[in-house]
Amino acid sequence: MASKKLIVVIGATGNQGGSVVDAFHTDPSWKIRALTRNPSSAKATALAARDVEVVKADMDDPSSLPAAFKDANAIFVVSDFWGLYGSFAQQGVDTGGKPLNLFAGEHELQQLKAAIDAAAKVPTLERFILSTLSAATKWSKGKYTHVYHFDIKAQASAYVKEAQPELWTKTSLFQPGFFLSGYVLNPNLRPRKNADGVAQFFNTMRGDFKTPWLAPEEDSGAFVKALIVDEAPGKNLIAYREWATLREMVQAFEKASGVKSEVVEVPVDAPNEHLPLELKIELDEGYSYWEEFGYEARDDPTVIHPKDLKHPPKLETMEQFYRKQDFSKIFGA
Repeated sequence: MASKKLIVVIGATGNQGGSVVDAFHTDPSWKIRALTRNPSSAKATALAARDVEVVKADMDDPSSLPAAFKDANAIFVVSDFWGLYGSFAQQGVDTGGKPLNLFAGEHELQQLKAAIDAAAKVPTLERFILSTLSAATKWSKGKYTHVYHFDIKAQASAYVKEAQPELWTKTSLFQPGFFLSGYVLNPNLRPRKNADGVAQFFNTMRGDFKTPWLAPEEDSGAFVKALIVDEAPGKNLIAYREWATLREMVQAFEKASGVKSEVVEVPVDAPNEHLPLELKIELDEGYSYWEEFGYEARDDPTVIHPKDLKHPPKLETMEQFYRKQDFSKIFGA
């Protein structure tokens, strides 16, 4: 019997990494090493109980990565811009006068470079999958320069190509679509009921604009496994379960919840007391970038869609995702 291959998953206790673990866990030809900063956390111990190898490693500690990556045949790397931003905001870190989102993005880039450099030194490596997003500044030709949560990840992708060309020959890029779970977990995106009981989705994105939608905790693993098992390296995949308008997403939510729902289009220049100014600028520019140039950078000739894969994953619909949610929590009941 051939020996099992090893996939190493950074962010294994998160939504994307956790989905990758799930996708490979049922495949007897693979073994999994889950990397986490806290092996004693509830999520990490749950992975260990499923016979997943759990190893302590941290992208903030590059010295922890070589041992964690040892003997890997495939490595999946994901970073968390929003987690860093929230943590730094809570800590009140000194940013040296930089906007906090830029500071968080620069820190994220250093984390990713550390993982990339460590992966480049693994002699057994066959596939490197980097979770990334499109380069807003580049593809908007300098029009939108504050979409750091896109640009930083794109800079990491470029770093692989420029600084680690041999690793680049083993690399595919996984661009996750817009998270359906944002409208469940993010208090700034959750719908709010008006006096008539209508669930209103406030957004500066036009209701009729089509964008890619993904349930990262359910869908990521199927796409990443396809990139590793079925495809040659060199792919740049925009991953989604449905390509739909914001209004169509809200209609799916309405069918699942039984609550009448609607999109409320907010002018870009409207004030938002719920967001720090730097985040409002970033998010407003982000939505404008998507509409004008595409979430995935529609002019990027390297981008492929799920239909272009040899074996496109069979995923559920947006409505099916929302049917699983606790609407009492979404509406704050």
